[in-house]
Amino acid sequence: MVGVRQFDEDALIATALDVFWRKGLHDATMQDLAAATGVQRGSLYNAYGDKEAIFLRAFDQYAEQFLHAAGSALASGDPAAGLRNFFDMIIVNMTEGAPARGCLTTRTALDAAISSEDVRRRVQGVLSRLEQLIGKAIGAVPARRSVADANRLARVIVTFTRGLAVMERAGYSRKQLRESATTFIDAVIGDV
Repeated sequence: MVGVRQFDEDALIATALDVFWRKGLHDATMQDLAAATGVQRGSLYNAYGDKEAIFLRAFDQYAEQFLHAAGSALASGDPAAGLRNFFDMIIVNMTEGAPARGCLTTRTALDAAISSEDVRRRVQGVLSRLEQLIGKAIGAVPARRSVADANRLARVIVTFTRGLAVMERAGYSRKQLRESATTFIDAVIGDV
């Protein structure tokens, strides 16, 4: 039937997300997406317009899932325990798969220099929302920190997560990344 999609859109977006996560926005091709999803390139173009439109749908889905998981991890226990759970969650997330898939947000941020404004805005939005979640979690200790201090520390923590993502790409193991995260938490714990 003309105009009716003959594929499961949620499954297609989930599969496309995996392709983009493994290859990156610029290295993934429409042919890669067609092969992975089993949907012909022409049908993908008709349904979404172009590769970036598919990416944006997949990235938005990823961002919501990631931010929900981050918020849950940060909300478990006191701020230090929340940070430990959060770092463990992101380290597991970026080291899953064979080969490890890395961090989609960081990979996209690096691609964003040659991407559209929409892609850059999406990456900035995820990082900004992550800062807010972390700021809220570490600012929850009464009389320990001002909102401004919590927000500044949250930005430093988000910056550190990007460094972990780079170290993972450089070949550091899950164990080494966890050791780095533990050292980082220990270094800032007096401030949390």
